[in-house]
Amino acid sequence: MAEEHDAVENDAITLSNVTKTVLTADGPKSLLKDVTLHFEQGGIYGVIGLGGAGKSTLLKLIDGRLTPTSGTVTVLGENLAKLDKPALARFRTQISRAGVFPAFDEERTVLESVAIAAGEAEDADRPDEAARAKALRLLREVSLRSQKDAHPSQLSGGELQRAAVARAFASSPKILLFDEVTAAQDHIEGREILRLIQQFARESGATVVLATHEIATVKEICDHIIVLDRGLVVEEGSTFSVLADPQTDQTRVFMEAVSSLGKVDALLAGHDPVVDLRPGQKLIRLRYVHEDVSEPLVSLITRKFGIDVNIMLADVQIVGKYPIGGIVGVFEGPERNIRDAVAFLRSKKVRVEVLAEN
Repeated sequence: MAEEHDAVENDAITLSNVTKTVLTADGPKSLLKDVTLHFEQGGIYGVIGLGGAGKSTLLKLIDGRLTPTSGTVTVLGENLAKLDKPALARFRTQISRAGVFPAFDEERTVLESVAIAAGEAEDADRPDEAARAKALRLLREVSLRSQKDAHPSQLSGGELQRAAVARAFASSPKILLFDEVTAAQDHIEGREILRLIQQFARESGATVVLATHEIATVKEICDHIIVLDRGLVVEEGSTFSVLADPQTDQTRVFMEAVSSLGKVDALLAGHDPVVDLRPGQKLIRLRYVHEDVSEPLVSLITRKFGIDVNIMLADVQIVGKYPIGGIVGVFEGPERNIRDAVAFLRSKKVRVEVLAEN
């Protein structure tokens, strides 16, 4: 019991048996269903799901813009349902949010909008020099310094998203909520935004919740992944454990979208000549599913067991400090040697699948 109590004490956000139901023309619809989640202070959490999974609903419950139909949402020690409107408004100053369609005051320049968020003066609409200097630094970090005097209508969608990230950082929040924040960015810009989010979280100790439909996004910076499907939490865990060994069909769909290892199944189904095997050959897929796999296993087994391995597909990425993914290769050599090599790989906590053989 003490361990459970410690876990709760460290939580920045706790959802306990939360359901959110809305009325539609077709009757009641549950956007989230009996969700229980814990977000530790200082963690970076990725919430992934397709459209309608409940990602945006989850973020709105965390910052108090929605109230649960049942269950409780506790943020920074406060049960949000017990706060009146003025108290909730004061509370939300500790939370920043940036979404796919950020709203800016068209009458203000980007610099002014970010500086207002950074300001601590009583007259928030007239930020002091310190707030303006902080805003200028943040705009420089998101590559918008040259557009500091532009109005929102003069910026592209991607530029507005980067401005929203700068504004989110400006108030030095304890919790940061991001909803598809890299959706309008190209690959390089998106990775830079993610790097900045990670840097800010590490330096400030803020808790980050990043909602996206792209598993490549959460892979970049998140410590922990939550997979939503039609309002249900179908999988959660450390980023490595979820990506390396997904347990649900929904998570596997996301992984297949960014991995080349699944292509071999289509090649086999289509009887592609590239997977035709000669006598004595086996088509084998290796997957790294444990954190302690670090040896150069392919070169090791070719030497140790006197077999040849022709790599057809490879997708190995580093998450944290460890490799995930694997290879598909044609193993060739004496039957016993291949069998011993497979047993050796399995002893090293590599998942081995013999896909075809001749």
